[in-house]
Amino acid sequence: MKKYNTVVIDPPWDITFTGKVNRTGKIKEKNRREKLPYKTMTLGEIAIFPMQNFANIGAHVYLWTTNKMLRTAFRVLDKWGIFFHLCMPWVKPSGICPCMGYQFASEFCLLGFYGNPMQKFIGMGKPNWVKAMYGSHSTKPDCFYELVEQMSPAPRIDIFARRKREGWDVWGDEV
Repeated sequence: MKKYNTVVIDPPWDITFTGKVNRTGKIKEKNRREKLPYKTMTLGEIAIFPMQNFANIGAHVYLWTTNKMLRTAFRVLDKWGIFFHLCMPWVKPSGICPCMGYQFASEFCLLGFYGNPMQKFIGMGKPNWVKAMYGSHSTKPDCFYELVEQMSPAPRIDIFARRKREGWDVWGDEV
């Protein structure tokens, strides 16, 4: 199987799960009424994803997550053997505003390295964030991929991709 120096992965997190811990310490499970437009994976399934089948030693691994799953995403990196490097926010000029509170106008991409030593960056001096409008559900902005292409070595793969991109391999149900 071909391995990659750069892996972008946007797992199909089950963000409809709204488990809450009550006062007795039990988890009350509740799901939202809305259904996501794609199949999701459990946290256990995401945690055992075979990253070793895709990533070369030292590969740059970009893991997408939401506010809700941010804490869990760090645990997933640990399970995959990824050494965390930095968090790259995606700032969206608008977003949903539940319960009359803050706008949910950001997502996060955690960058880490698969094993040691890390592969060198091919560029330098670029910002660790992107600002772009959001498109269809879970589709990431082109400016993110352009930034990765300027900073991280080929070959590259986008896992759980929503669309094809020139110069990248893609893997997932939607492509």
